[in-house]
Parts: sequence; structure tokens; C-alpha cells
Amino acid sequence: MHNNYPTVAIKMGRILINGKQMTDPEYRIRKNDVISHISHLHEPPILNLPIEILYNNINLLVVNKPPSIPVHPCTQYRIHTVVGMLWAQYGMHEVRVLHRLDRGTSGVLIFSRNYKTDQELKEVMRMGNIRKEYVCKVEGVFPDREVVCDQPIGPVVKSLGIQCVKENGKPAKSTFKRLWTDGENSVVSAIIETGRTHQIRVHLQYLGYPILNDFMYNSTFWGPNKGRGAVFGRSFAELIEEIEKEHLFKSWGDEQNPEYEDNMFRLHQENFKPEDLSNFGYGGITNRPDYDTICFRCNVKRKFPTMDYLRMFLHCKSYESDKFYFEAPLPDWAIKPQELELNKRVEL
Repeated sequence: MHNNYPTVAIKMGRILINGKQMTDPEYRIRKNDVISHISHLHEPPILNLPIEILYNNINLLVVNKPPSIPVHPCTQYRIHTVVGMLWAQYGMHEVRVLHRLDRGTSGVLIFSRNYKTDQELKEVMRMGNIRKEYVCKVEGVFPDREVVCDQPIGPVVKSLGIQCVKENGKPAKSTFKRLWTDGENSVVSAIIETGRTHQIRVHLQYLGYPILNDFMYNSTFWGPNKGRGAVFGRSFAELIEEIEKEHLFKSWGDEQNPEYEDNMFRLHQENFKPEDLSNFGYGGITNRPDYDTICFRCNVKRKFPTMDYLRMFLHCKSYESDKFYFEAPLPDWAIKPQELELNKRVEL
């Protein structure tokens, strides 16, 4: 945000106090004031992939979540989320998130459609009576046997949600089994008994077989062996500093429009009437204003995310309980090349 933005936004009438435009930069906030900010929204790009509905009735909705899309609104994401797209494309308003998948992860995602079902299934999940199977593509030739990892997991950088194996972390257990290998990389099944943040990614990193295109956990900033065995080759404080630096570099890289600085300075000095907000931001989901003079993001050229940032080789294959079994089709990267080629020939 530009330093002059708050003052300019106030003068334009973009700040509402108790539902009314407040245009005095010297206004002092009072107890019980309700403050609203009308701003121009930019959502990060996502892949143009459909949300496939696997099951739908009055109690449950199960979808095959595409990669690149967060489950629910967060930070800059609003419509570019599974919840937002279900609302925009299918008119589904009352969907309750039962579990989450990382933004880059695809596969089975379950929603409840009423309060009763929501409470019942959350209790089933809390008791651990759900069998969750994932499929992932990892770096290296994974052992041709069942591998169990029960290392505890805790945060490295809490604000970024980044985890690692830590002695004082929370209990976690993952069971891995190789499905196939091409001699360089392997596709592996992962069954998890707990649901820690980034559990599969962290356990595979610890075992020395990180997910092939995992931009966060398959990196040498974790050390020369990429964090295998929780050996990072540096102090924890140094590791945190390196991770924060890497995250900042990959996330930003803005090139600012030189005229933006001049415009914000001029608007900060000028006196003018506040805007008419009757139509601002009310153009519907697909009819939003493309450009806003004082919006910082309208005036920078941003680095487009790489495919590895948008899509990870991690797929939630199935969710199973005593009452249901839901399975999502495997993505192309999880299928043996010869089988994939055969399937394409059959389709032709």
C-alpha cells in the first residue's frame, strides 16, 4: 500500500463509518464505530479447470478440486476459490467446509450442506474414523516396501504456515507405498492417520523423497540435502531467515508504474468531492471495474506465477468411512505413461 493511500481513500469517500462516507482525514475513531473500506480487488490467477461434482444431495457435496484454487476465501482470493466458484457457477450458497486441501493440491473435497450433517461428520473426523488416501509424485526411486513415518510436525514460520519435523511438534503418522517408478521419480500412495498442516509434504521431505514440484519443501534452502532427516545445515534462526527471504522473492517482484507516485502525491494535496459509490463494486461477479486510479495493484506489473506454484503433484484420491466412500479420478501425472497413452488411443 502506498503511504498516501489512506488519506486519498478517505478524501475519495472510500472509507465508511457506520455505513456513511467519512471524508475527514482528521476524524477520530469512536467506540463502537463500524469501519468499512471500499477497495479494488485483484485476485491471483488460477488454472482454467472445472470443478467436477462427484456427489451431491441435500446433505453432502463432494467435488474433485482442481489445483491452484484455495478452498475458501483468504487473503486476496475471493471468487477464485472453490467456495466462491460454487457460488458463482452453481448458485450454491450454503456449503460448509469439512476439511481442507492446499491450494496446489487436487482431489476429493467434501462439504456438508446443512448444520446437522456438518456436526455429525466433523465428529467422525475428530474421532479419526476416516481413511484418507493421497497420491503424490516424488523425487527419486522410493523403496519398494511400505514406509511409515511418525515424526512430529510443528511450525517453522507460523505466519507463513510452513512446517518441519520438530521434537516438540504435534504427533503425525503417514504410511507410504510405491505405486510405480520410471527409474528417476516415483508415484507413491500416502495414507494419513492425522491431518497436520502439510503433513505429507513434510514427511516426504524428512524421508528424502520430496514431492517433485513442491516449490516450498523441495528446495536447497533447507540445506544441501533439502531437509532430509530434519538436518538443515544451519541454526533454526538462520533457516527461518532464509525461508522468509525465499518466500518474499517468489511471491512478489513488482515493477511500479512511475506515474502512480506522481498521481498519489497530487491526489494527496488536492481537494475534491468524494466519489459516488452507488455503482462502485456492485457490478456483480463478472462485471467489476478493470482499473482504479489509486489501486496499487493496478499500477504494478507483477511476476506471473510458475506452473509449480499453481499445481503440485499431490492428489487426494479418496475419503472413506463406515458410511461413505468417495474417490476422484487420478490426474495424468499419476498414471503410468504407457497406460495414459493407451487411454488416449481408446478415447480416439
